[in-house]
Amino acid sequence: MDLDCLGISAEVEQVYRHLLRHPDQDPAAVAAELAMPLEAVRAAVARLAELALLTVDGSGVHLTDPAVGLERLIGDRLEELHEEVRRTLAARAAIGSFHRDFRQGANARPVPDIERVDGLARVRQRIDDLAFYASRETLCLQPGGPMAAGAIEAARGPDMRSLRRGITLRSVFHARVLNDQEVCDYLHDLSAMGSQIRITEDRINRLLVYDRAVAVVPVDPARAWRGALLVREPGLVAQMVAHFYTTWDAARDLKEYLAAREGGGPQISEHDRAVLRALASHDKDEAAARQLNISVRTFRRHVADLMGRLGAANRFHAALLAKENGWI
Repeated sequence: MDLDCLGISAEVEQVYRHLLRHPDQDPAAVAAELAMPLEAVRAAVARLAELALLTVDGSGVHLTDPAVGLERLIGDRLEELHEEVRRTLAARAAIGSFHRDFRQGANARPVPDIERVDGLARVRQRIDDLAFYASRETLCLQPGGPMAAGAIEAARGPDMRSLRRGITLRSVFHARVLNDQEVCDYLHDLSAMGSQIRITEDRINRLLVYDRAVAVVPVDPARAWRGALLVREPGLVAQMVAHFYTTWDAARDLKEYLAAREGGGPQISEHDRAVLRALASHDKDEAAARQLNISVRTFRRHVADLMGRLGAANRFHAALLAKENGWI
């Protein structure tokens, strides 16, 4: 039992327990039985007296009932903690004034439409700031390859905080990240908290978008540690959001992907089913693409991908397999 929070060290606790059991013993006898230096016993008795757990007079040591003495110490400590919490929470009132000063300084220096941030530490700090101030939505594309433990921990805090605040998090990860158990655990944690996660086998580049107002892309996709570009120009950000959702629509839900992979069968998502239904319902690609609100080129790419994954010889065969398996 740790009583340090009450100001009682392990050595003082040992002497206190011995005196409770042997209230008539003097410090010399206590020191002998506990194999402890006499000065250490006297120091412990003095500390117990300071805490009002006992009193010392000419007739010896008089112990206070622990139910009274310890309860009083606990009550005093709780009052201290309550006051500390009150003062800590009151400090929140200062955030507004500090933020106004920050915005005033930021407004005095125009923010560029495209800002370069060098160095991994600075990039992570800016991403943390952007996540903190996001109020609606965060979009993420994460390419393949293992994520460093530092990267996972750096992302976990902002992600969990955003989800607790009700921010929508949508992320597309490349399937290769699932080869890393630590990344899998991280994705399951995010999913359990309400994050929307999809998996793709297509090549993707790293991208973050906050509230459809600021996008973050690496200076060099092959060496993300070098730095990042923060893009605020509305037209460019809108293009990046559109690119994200094109990738999102073609990707598959994390749970569906994992279930299909474990089962060894084709990995069919809701979007795949929509493509197959459109394929079966329309003779012309143009009509099918209009139904899905995507371009003809994108529709044909989806169909070719599905045919490959289903092992279909042609489009008719793909639609037939889909019906046989109950996917449409």
